[in-house]
Amino acid sequence: MITASPATSTDALARADALIRSASRTGSRPASAPGIPTKRAAIYARQSKTDDQGVERQIERGIALIAARGWTHVGTYIDNDVTASKPRGAQTAWGRMLAAAADIDVTVSVDLDRVVRSTRDLNTLIDHGLALITLDGEIDLTTADGEFRASMLAAIARFEVRRKGERQTRANAQRAAGGGVPKGARLFGFETDGTIREDEAEVVRALFEGFGRGDTLRTLARRFDSTPSSVRDRLLNPRYAGRRVYKGEVVGTLPAAIIDPALFDLVHVRLTDPRRLTNTSGSTARKYLGSGLYLCECGDPRPVVSGGDGQRYRCRACGLIRRRESVDAYVLTVLSERLKRPDALDAMRPAAPDVSALLTEQVAVKGRLDSLAALVADGTLDADAVRAAAEPLRTRLEEVGALLAAGTTSPVLHDLRAIRRRLRTEWRTMPLDRRRAIVDAFVTVTLHRAPRGSKVFDPSTVSITWKVG
Repeated sequence: MITASPATSTDALARADALIRSASRTGSRPASAPGIPTKRAAIYARQSKTDDQGVERQIERGIALIAARGWTHVGTYIDNDVTASKPRGAQTAWGRMLAAAADIDVTVSVDLDRVVRSTRDLNTLIDHGLALITLDGEIDLTTADGEFRASMLAAIARFEVRRKGERQTRANAQRAAGGGVPKGARLFGFETDGTIREDEAEVVRALFEGFGRGDTLRTLARRFDSTPSSVRDRLLNPRYAGRRVYKGEVVGTLPAAIIDPALFDLVHVRLTDPRRLTNTSGSTARKYLGSGLYLCECGDPRPVVSGGDGQRYRCRACGLIRRRESVDAYVLTVLSERLKRPDALDAMRPAAPDVSALLTEQVAVKGRLDSLAALVADGTLDADAVRAAAEPLRTRLEEVGALLAAGTTSPVLHDLRAIRRRLRTEWRTMPLDRRRAIVDAFVTVTLHRAPRGSKVFDPSTVSITWKVG
């Protein structure tokens, strides 16, 4: 395959010059009439991946036509491995030819399909003042008849392109709904044929289980030598739960799944919960137990943050300051004692929602909202008429999201039963992400101002409210 490199262009121009000189010597090139300027002609050659006619042959035939017409060859523009069915930008030979339109009178090409596939491109040529002539002479934009015929043929070519695209879209959708393995790059954890690659699948399972236990994206990224965004992408990929997705929608199931669909749904809800988007510091790593968790007595909805020295918690609204070490120790002690009770975990375990039903309802509500928006967009309904119908749907969508989020704390309980009686010592070695997840799952901590001048920690200045049980 010939590439559109500078060397190729130079070779093509050299061959063109040689043919022109040869035609001039043999007298095959007709002389221009005295006082009438010679037309300036440029060759446009293009081939896509599926074409079987190379650009070399196109250039040779174009040069012969220019010589036969007695025109001046002013340039050759080559688009190799470029389709005309999609817009061609300024960086393509097509774009460069349009930019040089002031110095070109006629564009020469093998046939119409090499130059345009839509009336839009044909009009672009006309708007730039470029005539078009094909080598078989059927299209000649220098005449009114040629312009009319070119418009008809361009419309037919556009129709064929769109019809082919529609057939391909239907075939892809049918294949996806039937559980066909997606084409393209191999997904981590799977072979190209859709079977599981076990060594990578173990990493995927560890990512889901780690996030379910409370590990953050950054912690998991460090553990598996990745990036937080890459970890998040994997945790949000439905294919790991055996679901086939086409154009953003789940359309079927796949033969192989790496993780349980229920675990995927819980992780998905946690990752897409709007309450996760509360970080205003620019840092994605929490360094202290209560940062972003504890609340202040003033009622500010934003959790407290760590002070500049890291030894204190500070309220951004009222300026409350509390010593971090004393507060954290008290919270963990109270939580440890409560979890020692035989029925503690059962009592605190949130009632598991019907995740499948809620997710189905969530999709249905979103679909209705999208339909209403489309009716407004196309002018069928006005915004005032839709607003009354859309408002309860948005309210219900928020309620469904809250119900789903309420059931996502259960993975935090994994492995907690075995260590609950020795939590006071386990806290020391437990990762911060895990400790924060346990605290967030069970309690709401509110900080109050300490008595003025007191240097002794007063437990009554820390309110602990149990979320369940």
